[in-house]
Amino acid sequence: MVHGKNTILLLLSTGAVTGLGVTAEAGTWRVTPSITVAETYTDNVDLDATVQQSDFVTNVTPQIVVSGVGARLNTLVSYSANYFYYPGDDNDKHDLRHNLQANLNSELVRELFFIDSTASINQRFLDRRRAISANNVSRTLNRRTVQAYSFSPYLAHAFGTWATAQLRYDLRHVRQSADVSQTTADTFFGNSLSHQGIFSVSSGPRFTRLNWTASVNYRTEEREITNDFESTTARVDFSYQVNRMLALLGSAGYQDRETGSSFGQFDGLIWDAGFRLTPGPRSSLSFRYGNQFDGNTFSVNALYKITAKNTITLVYSDTLRTFQSLAFEEAGGTGFVPTEDSGFISGDLARRKRWTLGVNGVRGRTTYGINGFYLKNRSENSVLDEKRWGGGISLSRALNTRLTVGSNFYYNRSQFFSDNRKDNFWSASANASYLISKSLVGTLEYVHSDRDQSRFSVLNGGSNYVSLSIRATL
Repeated sequence: MVHGKNTILLLLSTGAVTGLGVTAEAGTWRVTPSITVAETYTDNVDLDATVQQSDFVTNVTPQIVVSGVGARLNTLVSYSANYFYYPGDDNDKHDLRHNLQANLNSELVRELFFIDSTASINQRFLDRRRAISANNVSRTLNRRTVQAYSFSPYLAHAFGTWATAQLRYDLRHVRQSADVSQTTADTFFGNSLSHQGIFSVSSGPRFTRLNWTASVNYRTEEREITNDFESTTARVDFSYQVNRMLALLGSAGYQDRETGSSFGQFDGLIWDAGFRLTPGPRSSLSFRYGNQFDGNTFSVNALYKITAKNTITLVYSDTLRTFQSLAFEEAGGTGFVPTEDSGFISGDLARRKRWTLGVNGVRGRTTYGINGFYLKNRSENSVLDEKRWGGGISLSRALNTRLTVGSNFYYNRSQFFSDNRKDNFWSASANASYLISKSLVGTLEYVHSDRDQSRFSVLNGGSNYVSLSIRATL
C-alpha cells in the first residue's frame, strides 16, 4: 500500500538532489518569465451539467521557464499557474490549476555517480467514458491534477574498452489530487509508488560487430487499492551487425512476475529475435518477435525520411504495466489529445497493444502532421477494457514574419468491451497568431468539439469556444 510518508521522502529527496546538482558545476542559466491573459466565450462551460450553460471565462496564466546547461548539470523547469474566473457561476467563480514540467540530469562525482530526476503536474481526464473536452476552459469532475515524480541515482564504471557497468535505483510516484471522487462505477483512481533496482553490464567500444547487455532487474509497484505488482527479470540482449544494412537482434532471459491475480501472472523464460534493416540514411526498419509476457508478442519500429525535414513513422508496441505508469510517457501533454491520451488514470494492471502511423514535417513556411492510431487495452479490471482508433491532422503556416495561421482536427472512436457501447469524439479548431512586438503575441482561436455516445444521453454534447489571448514575455 502507498503511504504519505513515502511521498514526502520522495519530494524531499528530489529537492535535495536538485540543490546538490546546482552547486556541483557552474553553467549557463536562463530564466524566461511570461504571462498570458485570455478571454473565452463557451456555450458549454460545465461538462457535467444536464443542460448546457454559456459563460465568458477569464484565464490568467503566469509562467516561468528556467534552464541550466553545464558540464555536469542539465536542467529544465517550466511552471505555470492557470487561474480561471467564471462570472456566471454564483457558487464557485474561481479555479486554480497547476502545471509543472521539470527534468534534471547531474554528474555529482565525475564519471562515477549520476542522478536523473523528473517532476510533472498536469490536468488529466480520469475516465474517457465520462465528460471530456478539447479545451481546458470547461469544468468537469472528471478532470483532476495528476502528479508524476521520478528520482533515479546510479553508479557507472567503464572497464577500459571492454565493458561498462551500471547500478541504478529508480523511484517513481504517481498520485492524484486529494479527495478524488469516484466518477464511474467499478473504478477507483488510487496512487502508486514503484521501486526498481537495475544492474547491467554492456559491451564497450572494443566490440564492433557484436554488442550485448546483460542485466538483472527487480521492480515492485505499491498500489493503493489493489495488490502490489512485483517482477524479477534477468536477461541478455544482443545485436550483431552482419553488414552495413542488416543487424540481427535478440534477447533471452527469465522473468518471475507476481500480480496478486491471474491477470499478468507469469513465471518462465522470455525471449525474442528479429532484425534491424537500414537500406540507406533515409530509412530504417526494426522487427522483433518472441515471448516477453505470456504468449507471443512482437514490435515494429519503421522510419522513412522523405526529406531532411519530412518523415513517415510506423510503430507497434505491446506492453504490460499499470495505467498510472503510462502517465510518465504522456507527462508532457495537457488536456485531451486522442492520439496520445491513455484514456484512464487508474492503478489497475493493463496490457496495451498500440499501432501508430504518422507523417510529419516542414515544407517552407508550412508545418504539418497527419497521425493515426489503433489501440487495444486489456486490464485486470475488465470495466476498463477497450479498443480505440482514430487520428489527427494539424497544419500551420506563417503568412509573413508576424502572422501565423493554423488548424487542427482530431477524431477518436472507442468501443468498451464491458457494455459493447461505442463512443465517437471529434474536435476541430482554427487559430491565428500575430506578433505585435518582440515580446507580445496575440492569438484568436475557435474550437468546436462534439460527441456521439449512448452511455450518457445528456452528458458532454457539442461545445464551442471562441478565445482571444495576449502573451507577454517579460
